[in-house]
Amino acid sequence: MVEASPPPSPARATQLPATWPECYNWCVFTPRTSLSLAGITEPVATAASPRALIEWAATLGYKAVHLDAALPGIRPRELDRSARRDLASLLRRLQLDFSGVDLWVPPAHFLDPAQQDRAVSAVVGALELASELARLLSGTPILSTALPDKITSGLLDSLRAAADLHGCTLADHAWPSHGSEGPLAIGVDPAELLAARLDPAAEVSRLAAIPAAARLSDYANAGRVTPGKGQLDVLAYQVALATKGYRGFTVVDLRRVRNQADAAKQVLEASSPR
Repeated sequence: MVEASPPPSPARATQLPATWPECYNWCVFTPRTSLSLAGITEPVATAASPRALIEWAATLGYKAVHLDAALPGIRPRELDRSARRDLASLLRRLQLDFSGVDLWVPPAHFLDPAQQDRAVSAVVGALELASELARLLSGTPILSTALPDKITSGLLDSLRAAADLHGCTLADHAWPSHGSEGPLAIGVDPAELLAARLDPAAEVSRLAAIPAAARLSDYANAGRVTPGKGQLDVLAYQVALATKGYRGFTVVDLRRVRNQADAAKQVLEASSPR
């Protein structure tokens, strides 16, 4: 969500940013920031439990997390009803909001007859997980994924129906997205747009519908980098989302980013009002 920041106290009035864009950002745009656990391998080892990753996010100062349905220990098939309640209890104890779930199935799996059923089953399971956790936590029933360009209309209809059945929004972060409004919606991943030599702010402004999910990611030198350290104009992107009417979390995406621990801290510090 993009909310109005409170006016500064007299003691902080002299600390306002000097330039107009910085002041405008400080005074008006304070996005709710969530940390995606997808692709996090530092500083917690890949064999660590999901609990360790969630606690690490809270220790850094994040107030919300976006869970990864492909992570051992969070995979829908591994979590019975009791385990899901325990996961929700952990988030409540750490005072973390739930912004949704990621499931980055390789897009080619939706096109391969040998893997298509498994890919669809994984999405359906993740939709159900996201919906149940949202009910337990009063959170956002969103599943973020990326669908292939050549996916069939029949398969799209099946995924849309599954999302509708579970009361969850399936946000397609491919570009152009297969989503529009309703259960199959638009997701925005700036790093993917920049890799395709597109301007994320301009692309968001041209959308016919409000995105259902938005990442905070960046790209430079043929790879993903710490958001704000690459080609992304973070302020222009945030303004475009706000102008379009986006009120959801901005999900920090550190997949394939080096020095993830430092990156997570830097993004949080940059997004906090000064």
